[in-house]
Amino acid sequence: MQVVPTIKMNKLILITLTILLLTNQVCFGQTYSDIIEDNEIISFLTWEVNSTDRYSEEPLLSLKRKIDPKIISWDSLNFIKPDSLPEHDFLVSFTYLFQEKNVLDTIFKDEDKEYLFEQFKASKDSTWQSKIPKATISNRKNKRRSNRYYYSIPLFSKDKNYVIIKREYYCGSLCAHGGYFIYRTLNENSWELVKVINGWMS
Repeated sequence: MQVVPTIKMNKLILITLTILLLTNQVCFGQTYSDIIEDNEIISFLTWEVNSTDRYSEEPLLSLKRKIDPKIISWDSLNFIKPDSLPEHDFLVSFTYLFQEKNVLDTIFKDEDKEYLFEQFKASKDSTWQSKIPKATISNRKNKRRSNRYYYSIPLFSKDKNYVIIKREYYCGSLCAHGGYFIYRTLNENSWELVKVINGWMS
């Protein structure tokens, strides 16, 4: 009489484990984020690479945009300003995205800000593993080279209508561009630039 409950218990455990594995297989299979699926990240990055204007310093005969394999990291200071740091602090003014001067409250609601921070915490990889159509991912990881684009993992608003990405272009020893770029979706495969935050060039 003791065998039947044991068999039932084993079946119950097996079913429970199967359900857990099925419900979590998306997260386990993700390369870049535990929240946003890889295909969404690569789809936007593909659009960004192939649809945005080139910098004037980019070689005219360069048919494919060259991307550095190293992913630009986000910083907790992008999303949360410690009370110990004043608003006029240089690091804050250059890094913290939600300063009053940036007027991002009209784009990102409080729930979006929390969602952006959750995506930051859920970021997983430090290098691009996926192929980007019409782009070349360099295999040189430890040396800055001219004519290279650097990208962060894009972060999306809760409704996926907005996305923000950090982008840098390195064109030489004293030549570079960068900033935080915010886009609004037009349709499934197209976006438009809304705002550039903390843009810089040298």
